[in-house]
Amino acid sequence: MTNDTNSRLHNTTTCFPISYGSIAFYLGKDNIHNNPTATHRWTLYVRSPDPTYDLSQSISKVIFQLHPSFPQPTRELTQPPFEVTEMGWGEFEASIRIVWKEEAEERPVLLTHFIKLYPSNAPVATVDPSTYMNTTVPVVSEKYDEVVFTNPKVVFHKQLLDGQQQSRKNKKKKQLTYPLSHESSVMEHFRTYGDETDVKAMLAAKEFLQKELRSVKDRLIKVDDELEDVKGMLVAASATAAAAASTSDGAVGTKGDTSSSSAVGAGTVTGKGGASSSKSGKKKKSAAGGASGEQPASKKAKSS
Repeated sequence: MTNDTNSRLHNTTTCFPISYGSIAFYLGKDNIHNNPTATHRWTLYVRSPDPTYDLSQSISKVIFQLHPSFPQPTRELTQPPFEVTEMGWGEFEASIRIVWKEEAEERPVLLTHFIKLYPSNAPVATVDPSTYMNTTVPVVSEKYDEVVFTNPKVVFHKQLLDGQQQSRKNKKKKQLTYPLSHESSVMEHFRTYGDETDVKAMLAAKEFLQKELRSVKDRLIKVDDELEDVKGMLVAASATAAAAASTSDGAVGTKGDTSSSSAVGAGTVTGKGGASSSKSGKKKKSAAGGASGEQPASKKAKSS
């Protein structure tokens, strides 16, 4: 590995697992009676699937964009846990922008998440929620994803690995410099990804992604090779056309000299012929005048 931390690692792909979602608690009928606009208390978050992974090693800040009806709908957090907790009555789609460390020189990742307040099998909206919901069982809507960094900078690649090493060091202690959530009830319902089925699914997804990346890379290499072939053909065709044009110009110049010489010769002959013709014309003119007995047109016009 190169020691230049500002350079990039070529032919290197790094995957950064993340989990993001929302957990919403129904506040109960009594609370709704006191505050009709606050039917639920929900938390929107970004976290690591590994509860011992240190997100502060690689993430600079997370920006949550809420519905404009909330006061200060843009929430920017520079330290984990990256979460926003609010109360409301309606479901909506929020955006989450993850900004990486400045030295990474990577583009921010933009995610969208629909905050769910009601279970998927909920009855029609006219039914009282208190008849099918309780205040202890939340509605959890979470997604797992992986951010792929292609040819990351050396320093950022080290930061990603440092987060994993921190995870390994704290595997027994399970201690971070920050809590996983400021809401203990939310933390209790974080999904775990230690099941064998989940691990297999994630590995399959990672393998598929790496295969797709290799396929795209191979196609790009093939396109570059084809472009080089086309450029070579264009250069050869241009050289052939230039050579043909040069040969054609030389042939035209030789033919022009021959024609000029022929013209001079023809002019000499024509000159002699012309003199002879003039002389013959003079004899014919006299003969014609004598035969017709008519006067020349100029004299005829003068007499009339």
